[in-house]
Amino acid sequence: MANALGIFLAGGLGCLSRYLVMVYFTPLLGFPVTLIVNVVGGFFAGFVASKLPQLKPLFLAGFLGGFTTFSAFSLDCLAMIQNQEFLSAVLYILASVFLSLAAAWLGWVV
Repeated sequence: MANALGIFLAGGLGCLSRYLVMVYFTPLLGFPVTLIVNVVGGFFAGFVASKLPQLKPLFLAGFLGGFTTFSAFSLDCLAMIQNQEFLSAVLYILASVFLSLAAAWLGWVV
């Protein structure tokens, strides 16, 4: 139960961090900072997964889960590439992008 509480709190910190980045950096830079959030999240997902595996549940599911889910997508793609599952990686990338865009459009029109 303590692990679940830690993940819950880390997720809240991730959400708050994303909010603060959006509020302070979007006006400063003049464009949505989602790309920056996703790139930073991808970097930290790779770093934690390779260098601090004991923190994976807390950091990946918790903090980065609140900060950006793109980090999980990036790590999944990296695992496929490292396992030389290149076709699966390409299909996963294309399906994720296009199906997410289609779902966003559908949600918009509904």
